[in-house]
Amino acid sequence: MTNPTLAVAPSRPLFHRFFMVLALLQLPLALYLYSQWQNTQQHNQQLARQLEQQQRSQQLQLKRIGQRLGQLQAELGQLTAVGQRLVNDYDLGDEISLQRPDPNLLKRPFSGFADLHQGLARLSAQSREQGMTLAALESLLLNLHINEITRIQGHPVPDGGVRLSSGFGQRRDPFTGRTRWHKGVDFSGKLGQPIAATAAGVVSTVEHHPAFGGLVEINHGQGWITRYAHVDTKLVEVGEYVEKGQHIALMGRTGRATGVHLHYEVLKGNKQLDPARFLPN
Repeated sequence: MTNPTLAVAPSRPLFHRFFMVLALLQLPLALYLYSQWQNTQQHNQQLARQLEQQQRSQQLQLKRIGQRLGQLQAELGQLTAVGQRLVNDYDLGDEISLQRPDPNLLKRPFSGFADLHQGLARLSAQSREQGMTLAALESLLLNLHINEITRIQGHPVPDGGVRLSSGFGQRRDPFTGRTRWHKGVDFSGKLGQPIAATAAGVVSTVEHHPAFGGLVEINHGQGWITRYAHVDTKLVEVGEYVEKGQHIALMGRTGRATGVHLHYEVLKGNKQLDPARFLPN
C-alpha cells in the first residue's frame, strides 16, 4: 500500500534548487548593498582625513597667530618703554604721545585666518613705524645731550685765584729767550689748587712727561682733547669717565716749568686751538 505522506512531500533536490535560485536572486542586492557600504566607509575615511588635515592646518595657523601676537606684544612693550624713557629723561610728556597703535584693528570681526593675518600685519607696521620714529628721536636727543656735556666750555681752575700768565701763540721762551709758538695758555696759581675737566669725557693719558711733567689728557670724542700739564697730583686714571667740572688733578710745578702753574691746551684733530675761545666770558 502506498504511503500518502511520501507521495506529497517534495523531493530534496527540488527543495535545494529552490533555495539556490532564491540565493542567486538576492546576490545582486547583497553585492549592491556591500558596495554601497564600502563606498560609505571610504567616504567616511576620506572625510576623517580631510577633517584631520583641517585641524592640523588650523592648529598651525593658531600657532603662527600666537607667535605673531607674542612678537607684537614684545614690540608694543618696547615701544612703551622707549616712549616712557623719553618722557622721563627729557621731560617730554607734553610733546610725546604714549598712545599705542590703533587697538581697534583687532576688535572687528574677521572673515578668516588670512584676514586676521592682515590685521596683525597692519598693527605690526604701525608699531614699527612709531618705534622707528621714537628711536630716531631718542638718538637725536642723545646726540644733543652728548654734544652738550662734551662741549668744551669752562675754566680749568674753577675756584679762581689764578691769573693768565701766558697766552696762546707767539711768545718768548722763558728758558731760551727765543720766540716760540705757545700751544696753550698758562694759569699761575697755588700749589695743590684743584684743576677741573672743562667737559665730560674719558681720560686718555695720565703720565709724567719730560717737558709737561705731570700730564692728564681727556678725550671728549669727535677729535676733541683737552690737555692739563705741570700738575702735581693726578686724581684720575686712564679709561676713567669724568664729568664736566670734576677735579682731575692738583696744580704743581713739574716738568719744564718756571713756577707753579697749569698749562692748558684744547686740541681738535691733533691741532691746537686757542683755549681762550672756550673759556667763560
